[in-house]
Amino acid sequence: MANHGPSYGLSRDIERKNQARFILEEAQEIISWVQQTTEIPFPIDPMQITNSTEFCDLLKDGVQLCYLINRLLKLDKQSPIKFKQSPVMPFHKMENISTFLEAIKQYGVLEFSCFQTVDLYENKHPYKVVECLRSLAGVGQMKNANISFPPWVVKMAQQNKRHFSKDVIRQGEVIIPLQYGTNKCASQKGMTPYGLGRQITLDNTVCKKTC
Repeated sequence: MANHGPSYGLSRDIERKNQARFILEEAQEIISWVQQTTEIPFPIDPMQITNSTEFCDLLKDGVQLCYLINRLLKLDKQSPIKFKQSPVMPFHKMENISTFLEAIKQYGVLEFSCFQTVDLYENKHPYKVVECLRSLAGVGQMKNANISFPPWVVKMAQQNKRHFSKDVIRQGEVIIPLQYGTNKCASQKGMTPYGLGRQITLDNTVCKKTC
């Protein structure tokens, strides 16, 4: 992690909420899947990580992430990406992470599912890293990648376009949807608007008797 001081006040509350969204069991499953897919072991057993810091430390150099996307690109018959396999300087590690993020966007992961480089490198939002890798696994399963996927992988829905004839479209334009309102339901007919003064009028029959 970068050398920065502790957070206080509102920043500390936000940091605690972000850390609370990190689920250790999901992170262990993700790390195990990455190791199984790349066939490159981590320095420690993925099931032995105990917090988000250890999770980010295993991925913060970006090497395993780049190996992961290269494996998926190879199965999809695409060209692999180039990255620094033995980064030492911090900016080289962050460059690997950025290269991975650009590659998974081209692979099919939606941009709002991706994390920022600092989310991983500085352990800002580790839960976003988990969600991003889950989305990547879902896209890989949608593309029928020839690798084993755990049962927690949710397959991305494929595009299913509908084509209607001009006659069907013209008939649909005649129907008035409920967005435009309706006179079939309850209404405020007979009710006085809020803030209007009371309308006090004399009854003609009572007036005639008293006069």
